[in-house]
Amino acid sequence: MLARELQTPRERTLFAVAAVFSSIVWLAILISIAGLVFALILALFALFAHRRFMAHIIGNGVRVGPRQLPDLMRRIEGAAHKLGMDRVPETYVLQAGGLRSAFATKIFSRRFIIIYSDLLEAGDNDGAPDKPNELDFTIGHEMGHLAAGHLATRLFLLPARIMPWLGPAYSRACEYTCDRCGHAVTGDLAVSSRALAILAAGPRAARRMDLDAYVDQRRDTGRFWMAVYELNASRPFLSKRVAALRAWQGQGTLERVARNPLSYPLAPLFGFASGGPQSAILILVVVAGIAAALAVPRIKQLGAGLGGPSHGFRFDPNDRSLDPLPPLPGDRAP
Repeated sequence: MLARELQTPRERTLFAVAAVFSSIVWLAILISIAGLVFALILALFALFAHRRFMAHIIGNGVRVGPRQLPDLMRRIEGAAHKLGMDRVPETYVLQAGGLRSAFATKIFSRRFIIIYSDLLEAGDNDGAPDKPNELDFTIGHEMGHLAAGHLATRLFLLPARIMPWLGPAYSRACEYTCDRCGHAVTGDLAVSSRALAILAAGPRAARRMDLDAYVDQRRDTGRFWMAVYELNASRPFLSKRVAALRAWQGQGTLERVARNPLSYPLAPLFGFASGGPQSAILILVVVAGIAAALAVPRIKQLGAGLGGPSHGFRFDPNDRSLDPLPPLPGDRAP
């Protein structure tokens, strides 16, 4: 199944909004020389930082291949085939000090998947090469970012992705799509759900969890502080991801959890604690607005003082108050 066929309706809608917004921003940058130069400097800085990071991974990680972790390589090839990819991404395993995570990235036409070793061990619990397990879901999820084109549009959608509300919402929608990609690889809803549960509780507890009870936890996510957190986050709460995946497969109905209404206007202001770029931008805008609001009355007051009856800017030939020196002998009015 092609990954683009698994895109959620919400992702398609938010992509259209983000594309329109980003197009307007890029057009404004292109017609501004200063904006274009600034954008090029940022792009070069981001490229150098990314290449340096990938040099660390390629130099220290273990590249998966026919001779290196061949069982894992077969799973990766199988996932790429199920998602309709024409090329198998380069895959590296890297030790990350206990962090259970994985991610996908690309450098021009080269595509990569990086799996941290602790997540590899947590997901690959039985070692059976022909039986889908939680690791297959992880592989399919990360490969979904590549197959669905999320990384191909990353630069184009950058203006939208750093904006409050819109950027995080689009990123969360992409995560739901990639969960579907992960499930398309496993073909087993229990395995897919457990893969997400491992991220929440670790491998041992996840296999003893009551998933129905875990799905019920999503009802708490509408509270103010939880809503503020999620509105600034690039990933949905795990309990909501499990619920969405099960509802998509017809196991239960996905009831919408309403967020606290105050969380929407206040989320970017409180989101500075998460360190997200969206909140930083909004804070700069607010600070600039406050500074302008304070400065405008002062400027008007100064303008009113300069525009008084004795110091007006309108020229009056008979008004000698603007003469810097007293008239010299012999001077006369014109």
